[in-house]
Amino acid sequence: MPPLRRCRPLIAIVAVWLLCSWFFLSGDRYDRYGHAGPSWDGSTPSRGGNADDTGIRWSKLPERYPVASLHALPTGRSRTEIPRIQKYPAPKENKPARRTREARQAAVRDSFLHSWKGYKAHAWLRDEVTPLTGESKDPFGGWAATLVDSLDTLWIMGMKDEFEEAVRACAEIDFATTGATSVNVFETTIRYLGGFLAAYELSGMKYPLLRSKAVEVADMLMCAFDTPNRMPISRWSPKP
Repeated sequence: MPPLRRCRPLIAIVAVWLLCSWFFLSGDRYDRYGHAGPSWDGSTPSRGGNADDTGIRWSKLPERYPVASLHALPTGRSRTEIPRIQKYPAPKENKPARRTREARQAAVRDSFLHSWKGYKAHAWLRDEVTPLTGESKDPFGGWAATLVDSLDTLWIMGMKDEFEEAVRACAEIDFATTGATSVNVFETTIRYLGGFLAAYELSGMKYPLLRSKAVEVADMLMCAFDTPNRMPISRWSPKP
């Protein structure tokens, strides 16, 4: 057998290895719907233009895969009362047990308040504050993830002044623009949409701004569901 023919299997293996290496390391990949997929380092490049571009602003476009009909939203109050979560009636406790419980509650509240003050001082209206350097970072779209994620906790802990200050700050969050090249649909759903709705419900629906911001997030997230089977894209790229 000629030497070249004997080497063909090895040449084929090397060629496939080089092709796969280029594919995974280039980061220039797109899913079946034309959206940029995550590159090897977890970032998502945009199609065309510079991936470092910031200030992306998008508007709602006609759906490519519209739904023929939607279920009507329920109206009125529920026919059955939702069962209580806390034990009822409350268990009896003596004075030492009560002091222990209240001391633990105070310690948890003080710890949260310490973290909240640090966020306000170093990363207000940003996603996170780095605890060692005191700098801010935006891994969740730059829409003040910590602020929105903390709304229900502020209310539960009785920090109404801080809660109302945070609600007023929510008016400055603009979900129509981001410096990120992709939106993590799961994180955006639980942190922003869930954060607004939980706070709106817990506060007795007395802060309509929370509901309107939830609608903004939901309208944006619906873009990720515009697929043939209506299953969402895990990382939605707003620029393309």
